[in-house]
Amino acid sequence: MKEPILLESGINQLEILIFKVGDSVLGVNVAKVERIIPYQPITEVPNSNANVKGVINHRGRVIPVLDLITALNQTCAKPFVERLLIVILINNTDFAVEVSSVTGIRRLSWSDIETPSSILLSNHETPITGIVKTNQDDMILMLDLEKLLADIDPSLALKECHETEGLEGKKLVVVEDSTFLLKVVNESLLKGGAIVEKFSNGKDALDYLQTCSIDEVYCVITDIEMPIMDGLTLTKQLKSDAKLKEIPVILFSSIVNEALKHKCLSVGADAQITKPEIDKLIELIRTIKRKHSLPFK
Repeated sequence: MKEPILLESGINQLEILIFKVGDSVLGVNVAKVERIIPYQPITEVPNSNANVKGVINHRGRVIPVLDLITALNQTCAKPFVERLLIVILINNTDFAVEVSSVTGIRRLSWSDIETPSSILLSNHETPITGIVKTNQDDMILMLDLEKLLADIDPSLALKECHETEGLEGKKLVVVEDSTFLLKVVNESLLKGGAIVEKFSNGKDALDYLQTCSIDEVYCVITDIEMPIMDGLTLTKQLKSDAKLKEIPVILFSSIVNEALKHKCLSVGADAQITKPEIDKLIELIRTIKRKHSLPFK
């Protein structure tokens, strides 16, 4: 039976689009997918990045197309006309990726997604954020589209902030599953004199926060997409806790957009901001007034 559309937020579930690039079975959060379209002619752009195949004109929009087959070192015997294009929207940037085929959509819990082995993560070129095991003993690799995009256009990558005054002595809890992004955010906050507690998933952060006094933590900054427990669920848990609900929570994610705003509000988030705008994140932290709601950005 077909599952109903996932509407409720903060229940630690997501839907992933499953597709193939060559022989690799990959997945991406449906929240990042604008639409799937049939293959269409791609106009090459001279001297562009090797992983950019060109551009397409889709409904009057010029959209760059990433060559996943090249980026992932795959081969695909399927004729171009039988392939598909997935239009993606992250970091307020849209682009398309060429794939061999689309398998379907699957609902799962964030706890079903395992963090890749440190052996895989030691290779900073590996664009994988998690691994999902299936009942058929196959594995779905969760694709790190943010990394692929940042490798192509460094201006879209998160960069360390240099204006960090006003954070002195503030204890901040940062929840982010990307080791690279966690390092950049951590170093920016430490430069401003903040005390930073770092966690790679919402469950570990929640366990820690439940041991803290109400005035000990100044603010929580959390990603949305994380294994074990996502940021929306973490936020809902915090805002449902009589002791912890006064701690401001900022959602800092690549999928933050107008369409997601109602979900952020429904779980009680105090503010949302899209990556890679770390300067705006620092400014938002500076303006926080404890025990009062933040203006929702």
